[in-house]
Amino acid sequence: MPPRINIPPLTRGLLVLLFICTVLNASLRYREWAPGQEASFTSGLYNIPYLVLVPAQSLVYPWTHLTSAFVEQNVVSFLVTGATLFFGGRYLERAWSSAEFAKFVLFATMIPNLLAFGTYTLWFMLAKSEARASTSINGGVAIQGAFLVAFKQL
Repeated sequence: MPPRINIPPLTRGLLVLLFICTVLNASLRYREWAPGQEASFTSGLYNIPYLVLVPAQSLVYPWTHLTSAFVEQNVVSFLVTGATLFFGGRYLERAWSSAEFAKFVLFATMIPNLLAFGTYTLWFMLAKSEARASTSINGGVAIQGAFLVAFKQL
């Protein structure tokens, strides 16, 4: 009989969300990219504004303040965020309840993204640089930092 990996429900959902958002972002960015174009694949021209937080367009897509934390741009950061969610989420969801862990993840993703949105918007207003308004803000670094703080407190 194969070993069974027991993953709590919210952690399982977050891992699925991370996988779906990252794969969807990568496939949509690849679809927009053409090999003969002057801009590189990593430039801001290939942002998917309904998945990642783009300050100039996030008022139209308010859910990106949450989903951008679950979109990774490369394989290494995807694996690190996945491992953080898997091991840390398993531990914290069992130590707290699923409801408390959901609040924790919500605050750990929303507050840094709202602060980054405000910072980039202010930076754009002061510098009048379109590059600041079209920068994509994404990744699970805020969640990883929040997990470190939570483990320190336990």
